[in-house]
Amino acid sequence: MIEILQNKENLDKIEFNARDGAENLGKIAGELKGEVFVIDELICGELMADGLVRAILNLMSLHGIDRARFELGGKNELLKKLGFFNDKPEIESISAFFYSKCCK
Repeated sequence: MIEILQNKENLDKIEFNARDGAENLGKIAGELKGEVFVIDELICGELMADGLVRAILNLMSLHGIDRARFELGGKNELLKKLGFFNDKPEIESISAFFYSKCCK
């Protein structure tokens, strides 16, 4: 069974880790800069990326943060392909993102 767990020991960043038992499958992390949550770390394969991004965006939405920006270099292309954004690597409204269609 795959679990996505928030790492609450890292006080510098908000971080989620995906695991299958003891096996680490991926990690996503970011930090709040003003009113925008900046995701600047994504370490995983393509299959885990969608779930990790949605998990961290959901946490932000639950805490009233509605904007996100991706600063992931080459991984931005993968997230664009997965439908997280179009031209700019950002989400103007996380809540609107979750209420829109999940498939292109």
